[in-house]
Amino acid sequence: MNIHTPYSASGRSTVIMVLNLLLTVITSQLFAQHYTQSLRGRVLDKDSKIPIVSASVIISTTNPVLGEYTAINGEFIIKNIPVGRHTILVQCIGYNPAILNNIIISTGKELFLNIELEPKVTTIRTITITDSSLIRKRDNINSMISISAQTFSPEETNRYAGSRIDPSRMVANFAGVFAGNDSRNEVIVRGNSPLGVLWRLEGIDIPNPNHFTGQGASGGALSILNNNLLSASDFLTGAFPADYGNKIAAAFDLRLRNGNNKKYEFTSAMGINGLEAGIEGPFTKRSDASFLINYRYSTFALFDALGLQFGVSGVPTYQDGTVKINIPVGLKHNLSLFAIGGYSNVDVLDSKRDSADWQFTSGRQNIRYGSAMYAAGISHTWFISGKTYSKLTVSRGFNRLRIKVDTLLNATDIRENYLNRTNEYTNAIQYLWSTKFNEKNTLRLQARYTLYTFSYLENYYENLFKQTLTLADFSGDAALVNASVQWQHRFSNALKLNTGIYAQQFLLNNSRSVEPRAGLVYTRGNHTCRLGYGLHSQMQPLVIYFFKSYVHSTDTYVETNRSLGFTKAHHLVAGYQWAFLSNWILKSEAYMQYLFNVPVHKYYINSVSVLNLGGDVGFPNFDSLANRGTGRNYGVELTLEKIFSKGYYFLGNISLFNSEYRGSDLRWRYTKFSNHYVVSLLSGYEFNFGKQHKNAFTLDGRIGYAGGIRYTPIDLEQSQVQNRQVLVDEKAFSKQYPSYFRADIKVAFKINTRSITHSLFITVENITNHRNILQQFYQPNTGQVRTDYQLGRFPYGGYRIEF
Repeated sequence: MNIHTPYSASGRSTVIMVLNLLLTVITSQLFAQHYTQSLRGRVLDKDSKIPIVSASVIISTTNPVLGEYTAINGEFIIKNIPVGRHTILVQCIGYNPAILNNIIISTGKELFLNIELEPKVTTIRTITITDSSLIRKRDNINSMISISAQTFSPEETNRYAGSRIDPSRMVANFAGVFAGNDSRNEVIVRGNSPLGVLWRLEGIDIPNPNHFTGQGASGGALSILNNNLLSASDFLTGAFPADYGNKIAAAFDLRLRNGNNKKYEFTSAMGINGLEAGIEGPFTKRSDASFLINYRYSTFALFDALGLQFGVSGVPTYQDGTVKINIPVGLKHNLSLFAIGGYSNVDVLDSKRDSADWQFTSGRQNIRYGSAMYAAGISHTWFISGKTYSKLTVSRGFNRLRIKVDTLLNATDIRENYLNRTNEYTNAIQYLWSTKFNEKNTLRLQARYTLYTFSYLENYYENLFKQTLTLADFSGDAALVNASVQWQHRFSNALKLNTGIYAQQFLLNNSRSVEPRAGLVYTRGNHTCRLGYGLHSQMQPLVIYFFKSYVHSTDTYVETNRSLGFTKAHHLVAGYQWAFLSNWILKSEAYMQYLFNVPVHKYYINSVSVLNLGGDVGFPNFDSLANRGTGRNYGVELTLEKIFSKGYYFLGNISLFNSEYRGSDLRWRYTKFSNHYVVSLLSGYEFNFGKQHKNAFTLDGRIGYAGGIRYTPIDLEQSQVQNRQVLVDEKAFSKQYPSYFRADIKVAFKINTRSITHSLFITVENITNHRNILQQFYQPNTGQVRTDYQLGRFPYGGYRIEF
């Protein structure tokens, strides 16, 4: 007897297979709703840069906790991490643990971290992590730094309202730093001229990396550096170690990140910095080598090409690019190549306007203005042993400036009033050797040779003689040689001493300087005391050495600045830091800087000093200078910071200072940059929304308040007689504009889909439309003094997609 069932054995198998397939599909769909990403990275010894094997990397903010151990090359990968902010704990026997807060995981880009652990001095013992560990910020990238330095991440630069995704504008939120011009990104640090700021990228000194820069300037209107391609970097404001030289004010020590060496990733963006496209990835699937390429093009030029007008006669055009190639060669060698470059130009032509509007450029002028730069380098790092490594770098840089100002005598006649053609090339080779004798002692040696090749042509029309005179007309080369030795000794985990000597010689005139540096750091519990000293020096801007003095009686020119030596400064800084609550830090620093060998006039008794140069497009014709001037900067700084946690952050600081100088008249005066006080308050809140809180809404605000810019009053009567601006030299920088105030607000969204991240933001700078005075100047065509104001209310936005 046959028993009939609804389906046969073969049919049952088919149904089971279909059910299994359906269950698999449902499960995969459910899993696909988990918005996750992988985290990759590498853990290194902070002193020797050798990979650390078997270090544990734990993400403490996931449930369950995720983690992994590092492989023989120090690398790790943790998969399926939920998107959002996370805290990462890294520890290994024999090293102090490291905690990284606010690491953002997003679906559109896989994150790679380079983590460095500091060796422990004491014997091995069980590591206990307490809440107080979470309040310490990331250590400085350069382990030789003792004081007056901030380590910042690209995420912070993107986050802060008013920073315009620009490292220069972002650091203006730190204590002791002031950005005095809304339309440019020069920073004034502790009353020093912006000319004293060093730019370093990938370990080499580079030309000013900004668009629309000026003669010898350290800033510009827009940054050529792309913040999204940077990794964590250091910014130093005084008493810096012997790694850094030839500047006396501050230093940016920036690093480009490597491209993803496992998969291809793409980026596109549009905003105030231009229209952007980028790609990164591995050269081959079997290689660990990677590349990173990014290009940006002027948004304003694009709008102009589409016929959109902005109501002004000049449309700024600019473009820039960045390349980074990293090639590991086994475990012992690494090759790295990088290049950045940019070009910018704007023409503001009164000849294209109705003559009734000629006052727009201060009266009847055609102005053509352009600048360009690039910096490129290739380096070879050799890990000689488990304690020693060396790095050889060859680099080349270029900086160009073009300015042409024509005066419109009438509707048809034009006279060339000013011409500047500047070209500067730098070719450098440097060698670094570092060894860690033991967990207490590290020695670092470095030597660098830099060859400057340059050409200058600067003419102007002198109304007094009714002829065109030459300020500079020279081409040639000059070399700078420098070397440093540094030693770090850890007496214990609590006490560290950094010492060093930096020396340099300028072969143009054989000026030389030998500079001791020292720093002491003592930590006990949540309290840290710091002390730093350094002697620092810097060359004058190259063009100053070749300024020509015109002798009217003989109709000849004489170079009078060739023998100028270095400007020098003693820095002394003391600091205290207290981590008094979970994620709250109180920090204070007091400093004194004494400047000497400052160029002032040799034959004329007046107020002139190179300490007041900077922040402008060009230089006045300072001839016949001698290193006889002095200066002093002194002040105190207080910072209160709440590290981002529980959805919000806070950063507030106040700086009180004086900056004074003495010219050839031996009178003490305030410098141009002595605005006496700077107050900065920032805060922001982040709210997560959507499934699994995968998306984020952020609201950030900033308030800046500072003393007004100092200026020299105009002698209106003499200006009208001579038909040009005449200043009252006896009252140099005795006047001060009203206090500077600016409030900014930023709203941003980040949307994570399964494999794409969208970022959108809107910022309004100077939301109260406060009228901050930028400058006052005499206008010959009206015979009156005109006042220019800084930017009013300035809204802008941006959009970025990563996949």
